[in-house]
Amino acid sequence: MHNGFARQPKTIIFDFDGVILDSARPKTMAFAQCYAGEDESKIAEVIRYQERHGGIGRQQKFEYFEEHVFGRRVDASRIADLCDRFASIVDKAMMDAPFVPGAEELLQRLNGCIPLHLVSGMPDGDLKLVLMRRGLVHYFSSVAGSPKKKITEFCRILKSEQCDPKDALAVGDSRTEFDAAVELGIPFLAVVAQNAPDFFPADAVRCRDLTGFDALVALKN
Repeated sequence: MHNGFARQPKTIIFDFDGVILDSARPKTMAFAQCYAGEDESKIAEVIRYQERHGGIGRQQKFEYFEEHVFGRRVDASRIADLCDRFASIVDKAMMDAPFVPGAEELLQRLNGCIPLHLVSGMPDGDLKLVLMRRGLVHYFSSVAGSPKKKITEFCRILKSEQCDPKDALAVGDSRTEFDAAVELGIPFLAVVAQNAPDFFPADAVRCRDLTGFDALVALKN
């Protein structure tokens, strides 16, 4: 019996930060930097929330932080300023971020063999710009960022690929995409980096990075 997923997926849906690029931690700290000077315990709460909900768009996160962490009325102009500040911090980080180990090689190997899709909490325009600048666009049959919802995009992909949920595979590092996959019945591979918090249930299939992808996912040679 295969120790991960016994059937080759007909399509694979990847998250971006922490799955393709090793950019999850820099983004987490960028949220913290946006609140520099605030109460340290509240900044720690921001970090904990970001670590658990990496797949949600930045605007939605800032709205949550303002209302539920800092107890402030959500102000559209302040949210816009926070988003701009965040973007200025992470833009260079996204260009400099290394690949998650095994990710680039996996994309090269699967290119043209299995339809690959990318669904991220990163703003759609920013996501596509990073992919273009880093020469990654051609690997993916479709690319979707926020404000599009992950579960909506997963449904779209299943329909476009005419794929039964059990024949797909979602790969991500946050509960956002995990919950969407579970709701739809899509098998899920959790990427939990060394020393990263693990929010997945005990029976979830895990890997540290994508170097061990073949040991968990049945692929035809």
